[in-house]
Amino acid sequence: MERIDLNEVVLEGGAFELDGNGTFLSTRSAVTNKNRNPKLSEAEIEEVIEENLGATNFIWLDGVPGLDITDFHIDGFAKFYNKSTLITMKEEDLEEWGVSNKDINTLMNAKNAFDKPYQVVYLPITKNNVVLDNGKNLGYRGSYINYYIGNTVVLVPNYNDPNDKIANDTIQKLYPDRKVIGIDVRELYKDGGMIHCVTQQQPVNLK
Repeated sequence: MERIDLNEVVLEGGAFELDGNGTFLSTRSAVTNKNRNPKLSEAEIEEVIEENLGATNFIWLDGVPGLDITDFHIDGFAKFYNKSTLITMKEEDLEEWGVSNKDINTLMNAKNAFDKPYQVVYLPITKNNVVLDNGKNLGYRGSYINYYIGNTVVLVPNYNDPNDKIANDTIQKLYPDRKVIGIDVRELYKDGGMIHCVTQQQPVNLK
């Protein structure tokens, strides 16, 4: 096979999750979709990811092409906490989010690179549809899973919703050494984004 460089693969930050122990989690709609990598097969993409990111175990959800501007990025509804724990929503909330029954089944039965099932931590979605300050109802609910982990803080999307506190408190228990800060993302969310969508991790220079 002709060598493919990682730079030749469209792989947006919000489109995949790594558990740090060899597992890659993503949606096909945001990676293997013809509007992302039309010339590459799934096997070719996996080869590039294995070579560059060290993943050997691939959990692919089908996703939903065209449902939103990201083609259903995984970071809106599932992320790894550590090598043995997955953070996601309860099944009824995943359905509300637009995840298919097939994908829910795949996610809930996911196993790591050593064929062990993940422990699962559930975060809610907003109790109500998201409403802007001007009173406009967006007609859909908000996710708290799209949070960003900083060195000393965790920035959590908030929506002026009763479930903000539940989500913030749950996340605080997960990261006791960091301060959880809720950020009102409603104006950002109306265009499809949340916290993790507009941030990028900066690696530490150890030299």
